[in-house]
Amino acid sequence: MTDTDDNAGWFAGDEAALRARIVDGEADAPRDWPGLAVESGFADSRDDYYDRLHEASVAATREAVRERERADDQQLVHAVRAMDDMTRLLV
Repeated sequence: MTDTDDNAGWFAGDEAALRARIVDGEADAPRDWPGLAVESGFADSRDDYYDRLHEASVAATREAVRERERADDQQLVHAVRAMDDMTRLLV
């Protein structure tokens, strides 16, 4: 995980930062993320950490799916418009 604070985990920051770190983050070596989360006050326990990690991961996945769906929808809209234009030209 690239961060200026060596003790900061993916969980440091606001909700948008959490999603970005889950999607784009990486770590050079394994760390005790659950322990750091409890020490920093992000989570009450290791189980709470894993619950919050799950929630953040699901939220990031949902956002990624929404973005992909929108891209596919836009391609479909362009295809239908192109077909409509071709129909007008040929008739």
